[in-house]
Amino acid sequence: MTRICSVKSVIECDENDEEEQPQPTSFIDLYEQGVQSYLGNEFEDCVYFLENAVEKYRAYYESTANCRIECEYASRNIRNKGEFLHETDVENLRFYELIIRRTLCIRKCRSREGIQLPFEEDYDGYYMDLFKHRQAYTYLHACYTKTNQVTLAASAALTYMVKHPGDTVMQKNFEAALEKPGVDKEEILDLEEKKFVKMFVAGILKINDQKWEEVISLMESSIMQFIYDENQCRAYCEGEFDHGFLPDFISSIANHFTNALYCKRNCTQEMGMVRGKYYEFLFAGHYQYLQMAYYEVKKYEESYRSGLSYLLFKGDDTHMLDSLKIIEKEMKGLLNENPYKPRREAQEYYDRDNYEKKLVAYIKQEFVNSESEDNLDNISTSIDPKTSSSSELISDEQPHDDHSTHHAFSTHEEIIYQTSSHGYQHEEL
Repeated sequence: MTRICSVKSVIECDENDEEEQPQPTSFIDLYEQGVQSYLGNEFEDCVYFLENAVEKYRAYYESTANCRIECEYASRNIRNKGEFLHETDVENLRFYELIIRRTLCIRKCRSREGIQLPFEEDYDGYYMDLFKHRQAYTYLHACYTKTNQVTLAASAALTYMVKHPGDTVMQKNFEAALEKPGVDKEEILDLEEKKFVKMFVAGILKINDQKWEEVISLMESSIMQFIYDENQCRAYCEGEFDHGFLPDFISSIANHFTNALYCKRNCTQEMGMVRGKYYEFLFAGHYQYLQMAYYEVKKYEESYRSGLSYLLFKGDDTHMLDSLKIIEKEMKGLLNENPYKPRREAQEYYDRDNYEKKLVAYIKQEFVNSESEDNLDNISTSIDPKTSSSSELISDEQPHDDHSTHHAFSTHEEIIYQTSSHGYQHEEL
């Protein structure tokens, strides 16, 4: 029987063994070895294997998503330039030509990036779901605790709770970790936090200091990063799918598309999950803060367009409507000469979001709940985010005097955020 050496004792293994167990290389193998190390009380090995597993999965996720994004842009460029194989569209063949071109592009990108599909070890997507739901961090929490890495243990617990805010067992583990001797609360962080969050939170903190130019810079950067982070998630949804039956050509397209669509809708929900809480209008909140910050530096056009962008998502917000009326007075009729529109990226996001909502509603009504149609029965229809009030971050309580209605936010709510040193703190905003 082949002997498996632990990480600590690998140099002590008999060099004369005729067979040596190869070290795991894929994130699936690394995960399994990490779990086995945990079960065997080899906690340092557990940490080693699981840290490498989540790192390799993260690299796989990003490179796979980025290839799909790159090829989608390339396809869009072909469409915009009209560089098709034939001068006219016949029987919607251009749609399929673009699909074929994107397929070839993705194959080349995967080859270039060295991306290997984990099919052989994960036919049913079992392991992919484990990584998606951050299950590795339950083991990492235990193994960090056993190796006296108490700050990392708390971070692992927090990372898991962000995805599972209702898990009372991990909540207790997290609270216990905070009381451990030697824990550094300022270094506790969500190890899988989306990149835009740090910019967004930093921008909010600059509001308290009234550093408006920095607020603008951070919020603008956060918007672009938010869109990219979500697009990565959405692109990753365009992966493998087991139909579970043998559909015909059109049904297979509809089935796979619907599965990807539901996944993408969950991406939209997940982007609002910050430190275990759900903020429904988090993307729109960027424009709320930008409207205020641009107003403070007297950039009224940018402030007005930011306000219009916010109203796309919350059109009944009377405080923002009042704020725009104040700007109209400040601009002294210039709006009549050059009527402004919401910002382009906000309009595109809003249009896509609304169209997808309508598609999901249509599919549920016409297929999922239809007794005569069973081709889409295998698709999960659970879009069930754990929600908490969006007012915990963006409050509806506003001052009403003419000089402050453009401050469409409240700074008295308490949230958990990360400081510039990545710390876990409570702070009043």
